[in-house]
Amino acid sequence: MGLDQLLELTSNVAAKALPIVGVIVLIFLVIFVRHLIVLLKSANEAVISMKKTLDTTNKELETLEKPLQTLNELSETVDSVHEASKHAVRSTMVMVIENFSLIKDWILHHMGKDGSDEQQEEACEQEVHTS
Repeated sequence: MGLDQLLELTSNVAAKALPIVGVIVLIFLVIFVRHLIVLLKSANEAVISMKKTLDTTNKELETLEKPLQTLNELSETVDSVHEASKHAVRSTMVMVIENFSLIKDWILHHMGKDGSDEQQEEACEQEVHTS
């Protein structure tokens, strides 16, 4: 067998096998395209279903917007009241600390006055009893 005969035999085999291989490839290509179309249809249905779900979720969130806004305003009010009370307590403590000596003197003065008034009354009662 010479080289010419080998090439001629290969050419004959290729001429007969090439259309068969082409038909097989074409069948696989048709099956692939069909599966691709089915996949795209199911993906489209999934997207439509997701769109409906997202629309429903969006409507539900819109209905919750007002109560959440009210809750946010209430939270801000509570924060403001808390800050005001902290400020009031701090300013009261600062005032008490700054005026501690005056408060102490005032309390001692009133305690001493009450005590001296009682002592004066007791002294007057003893004088009345002795006379």
